[in-house]
Amino acid sequence: MRRRSFFYGVGGIIVILAFIVAAFVIVLPVSAAEKPIELSLNHLFPEVSWFHKNAVLPWKNLVEQKSKGRLKVNIYPSGALAKSTTMYDAVKAGAADIVLDAGPYYIGRFPMSEGTQIPLLGAKSSWVASRAWMDLYDEFPELRKEYADVKLLWLFSQGPGQLFTRKPVKKMEEVKGLIVRAPGGIGDIMKALGASPVSMPSSESYLALSKGTIDATVFPGEAIATYKLYEATKYVTMSNLYVQWFFVAMNKEKYNSLPKDLQKVIDECSGTVGTDIVGKAWNDADKVGFELGKQKGMEFIYLSPEEQKRWEQQVAPLANEWIKSMEAKGYPAKKFVDAMRKAIEKYNKQLAGK
Repeated sequence: MRRRSFFYGVGGIIVILAFIVAAFVIVLPVSAAEKPIELSLNHLFPEVSWFHKNAVLPWKNLVEQKSKGRLKVNIYPSGALAKSTTMYDAVKAGAADIVLDAGPYYIGRFPMSEGTQIPLLGAKSSWVASRAWMDLYDEFPELRKEYADVKLLWLFSQGPGQLFTRKPVKKMEEVKGLIVRAPGGIGDIMKALGASPVSMPSSESYLALSKGTIDATVFPGEAIATYKLYEATKYVTMSNLYVQWFFVAMNKEKYNSLPKDLQKVIDECSGTVGTDIVGKAWNDADKVGFELGKQKGMEFIYLSPEEQKRWEQQVAPLANEWIKSMEAKGYPAKKFVDAMRKAIEKYNKQLAGK
């Protein structure tokens, strides 16, 4: 009797151990399969910025939601993995899986893309220009070739740059002689309009304006809140002077290593879906800035159609020079600029209908 009990006891233990082993065999591979694939996303904006909160985080959440948790996007703000001007090479090399950076920092590297910086193209919002850039990307192989080293997710634009001044500017003659913070190619625009451009970091604008070191600066509308421009300037000339392009790119090997269904998730969250997320966020940020400026007593000056045309004619040689130099190198620059203006006009009309 005791012997039978002993064997029953041993048998029970063996059965229990068998169940445990089977559970490990079954559960461990499933757990491993459910572990999400992590993607690093490196961008140039601070974590406290509206851009991080209202553009980057919504995209991250969309990717994770659509993948049902199989993709996890880890965000590195303020260029934690790679600083601006190095992000493209970083994502190409795999130091970051995804990067978001400002294209104008890469002088000469993306010659066709630089055409989007032609002044006074007329884009009325970030969303308008961003949608236009994606149309161009689809239409021109020369533009796609510039990002051949990476998996380009989408291109987008900041909001249109306006002129913020300490005294009113209602016509071109009143620009003459102004000392304006206008970095890079934006300085060429201001110089063509008669100003004396100086280059300085955005963060130094407030102090320079307050001290009278400069008379004016150029920024999208969101900067009214970001840099408290309502304390340092009184007037905003709404002239839509320029826009600047940004790129969002992914490491090719990382993208190709994903299962096909997760590649599809990335694709479905990119392109015009990405531009719409960022464009709406920037549009909203510009709107908040303009509304704050009005509450603080800033005066918004809108150029008459005739005056706007004068400004456009004054800076036209800059566009013509770019077209001429690019055509000499074999690029379809004239066709590109014409297509850009047409796309901007199309999306301006769609914006007006919303």
